[in-house]
Amino acid sequence: MSKSLLQYFVSGLVIIVFGMVIMIGNIHLYTSVISLLVFVFFLHGITQLWSIVKKQEFQKEKFIKSIINVLFAISMHVFPNIPLSIVPILFAFYLLFNGAVKGINSYILFRNGQRQWKDLTLFILFCITGFTFLFAPLGHLSTFLSAIGFYCILIGLSEWKDLLLEILPMQMKKRAIHISLPTFLDAFIPRRMLSKINQYFNEIKLEEEQISKIQKEESIPDLEIFIHVAPHGFNQLGHMDICFDGKVISYGNYDTASYRMFDSIGDGVLFETNKESYIPFCIQQSNKTLICFGLKLTKHQKEKVRKEIERVKKNTYIWKTQAEIDQKNGEQKERKFYTYIDLLYLKTGAVTYKFHLGEFKTYFVLGRNCTLFADRIVGKSGTDILKMVGIITPGAYLDYLEHEFLKKNSMVICRTIYNERTRKKYFKK
Repeated sequence: MSKSLLQYFVSGLVIIVFGMVIMIGNIHLYTSVISLLVFVFFLHGITQLWSIVKKQEFQKEKFIKSIINVLFAISMHVFPNIPLSIVPILFAFYLLFNGAVKGINSYILFRNGQRQWKDLTLFILFCITGFTFLFAPLGHLSTFLSAIGFYCILIGLSEWKDLLLEILPMQMKKRAIHISLPTFLDAFIPRRMLSKINQYFNEIKLEEEQISKIQKEESIPDLEIFIHVAPHGFNQLGHMDICFDGKVISYGNYDTASYRMFDSIGDGVLFETNKESYIPFCIQQSNKTLICFGLKLTKHQKEKVRKEIERVKKNTYIWKTQAEIDQKNGEQKERKFYTYIDLLYLKTGAVTYKFHLGEFKTYFVLGRNCTLFADRIVGKSGTDILKMVGIITPGAYLDYLEHEFLKKNSMVICRTIYNERTRKKYFKK
């Protein structure tokens, strides 16, 4: 259901006011909230203990929980600096994590001949700020709360930006910055979406056609974005690729021989294949659900996307998978001896590439990943998912695309769900 203009205005106003309250209330408000939470823990523990005494039914698990709640509340009251420091310390670790990611990104880029100083600068900034909060959390509590309030205001202004974009005609929209959730939250959006989809299919008594495909207008999309998600393993965090001019284009860490640093880094591999074979392969091979968003582009936007794909491919060379080498040598191995990219080649005839140099020569799951690669191409169409800092995840893109799909006036014109239950409806294989 699309959001009305009034809903955009009200939600933006509420979030902005909330941010201003945090900035104005600052330490006094924060201290009051922490004190209230400590009291709630104490009251909950006492209530549970009284319930056990009143019913005269001893329940070991309930008794232990109530004692823990009471002791926790008492300790937090006796040592008030501990609860006040917890949130700033967690924020410090989050900054240090982002700093480590930027440091690795910077090293990879410099090694691949990319003299980009942005990641190195952010690495230094995140580390300095992170260690400052870590070793003096209470001393910088006011700054931390002001930053949280300011972030809320930015989100509220983003809602008002969406209100403005709803009013403006499509041709006047420009690529901007999408303010989204922190990485540790939006990374799990694909898994939550999968749960929601399964609920629709299993519990809500609607025809599958009403669920699997929703179109805002009767036209064929010019560009499709696929967000992959599966119920288990790293696939829960999602994968992203695109389909343009009849070809699926995907980037990832597909060469297992190049894996390092717990498989998070490897040679960047690009492949092209056809949609009709690729989607059934993904569903059957990894039990995936693919959420496909269709975008309507102008002639100018399509040409820009086409040129960007050509620019990226100029820096690549064809890389043959082991399955392709075996096939040309007249050999045939059992399925268990092949990796994902080998099976993809055998099932879809995918053409695979590696990069000579550049930012995508080396894949890094938290840096130059599938989502950032796709954003380089999709961004030419005018989408506004780009973040200035942080990590772009499939979850961030899914959040943005779902947000755009619910708008009345956006380039996202349809959403299709491909899984085991809908595969035969769309594909013969």
